Amino acid sequence: MSTGRLRAGVVGCGPIAQRGHLPGLLRSKRVQLAAVADLDPKVLEKTAKRFHVQKTFTDYKDMLREKLDLVHICVPNNLHARIATDVMQHGCNVLVEKPLATSVEDARQMVKIADETKVTLCEAKQWRYIPAVQKALALYNAGRLGKLVSMLAQWHTDIPLTWSHAEWYYDPQKSGGGIVSDIGIHMLDLLLLFGGPVKRVSASGGDYLGTMGFDTSVQALLEFKGGGTGFLDVSWLSPYSKLLDIVGTAGIATVDMQYYSLLHANYSRNPMRDFFHDARKVLSTGRRVLNKDFFDSLPALYAALIDDLAESIVTGKPPPISGEMAIPERHDVHSAKRPCCRGQPPETTRHHRRAHQDRLRKSMYRHPSWRLRQRRGKHPKGSGKNGRTSSRLRCVRSDGQSC
Repeated sequence: MSTGRLRAGVVGCGPIAQRGHLPGLLRSKRVQLAAVADLDPKVLEKTAKRFHVQKTFTDYKDMLREKLDLVHICVPNNLHARIATDVMQHGCNVLVEKPLATSVEDARQMVKIADETKVTLCEAKQWRYIPAVQKALALYNAGRLGKLVSMLAQWHTDIPLTWSHAEWYYDPQKSGGGIVSDIGIHMLDLLLLFGGPVKRVSASGGDYLGTMGFDTSVQALLEFKGGGTGFLDVSWLSPYSKLLDIVGTAGIATVDMQYYSLLHANYSRNPMRDFFHDARKVLSTGRRVLNKDFFDSLPALYAALIDDLAESIVTGKPPPISGEMAIPERHDVHSAKRPCCRGQPPETTRHHRRAHQDRLRKSMYRHPSWRLRQRRGKHPKGSGKNGRTSSRLRCVRSDGQSC
């Protein structure tokens, strides 16, 4: 550590590592990338070349023999607990990609081991590092919004079929659930960041396409113990929208999480104020486009998270998103998913795994965002008009009932 920076290793070189953790480490001022581990030698070779990594390993346990201060866990969700436990028992601090674990029991065990081994356990929640979110939080903590009345955390987008083609990503048993455990957990984190502990959760949603086998749209109402309510609205079936709205007794704060803009008003809005707000948004967006941050925002956000975590490791302060925070969050995630469709094939034979993959592949042809990308008059073989599959598909839950 002659440079004064912490040495980090990354386990897993999948999409989130390639787009977030690895470029974030290259941007970090407090941490340097020292090693990576992945089961696929070809992926390791490409990753080492792209991110200038000197040491690569096909077994993460061999990587732990290096003198590392921090290890990033970027493997399938159902493996987070096991690999993080191995790393912590080796005496390394850990940054686990969300979710911390796929069950409350695993999350509790991880926190227990972190306490026993005296290491730092942190969960990756990078969206809270958007500058506009930080400004809104500062306003709220300073009392300029008054007492919390209500919040809205909304993220609408397409089904992330282009993000990953890995089987585990679309298997609720391995991923931990559908949309709530994917993008919903980020918006839930923002609700808890402002509202605090939750007293009661009521939710509705499910697999509205009837073909995916997991939740594609969920809406949940949270009642905070300290007063006020929060509304979680996440959907893979709607036009893009990503915002955070905080309403207090003394004012409101609206964060556009796509354009990084913050509108703060004490109930005295007027056309000129809105005009200058929009003008600042345009100028800010232009700067982000020139800086190549608008279309690829993850590296900067992960760098901010990594630097914050490094500060806590060096000073001994609590991590920015501790493991203890993830335990009640997993309760809330489970409550938000409970009334919703969580269909997945319970069988583990090769035949049923292949049938599930075929159902996912066919569902791609039925999704509106996929159809809009097709040229008029050209459809995949075996599909009907407008890109729809000729056979009708349905989602079946693990209890055998239709979604």
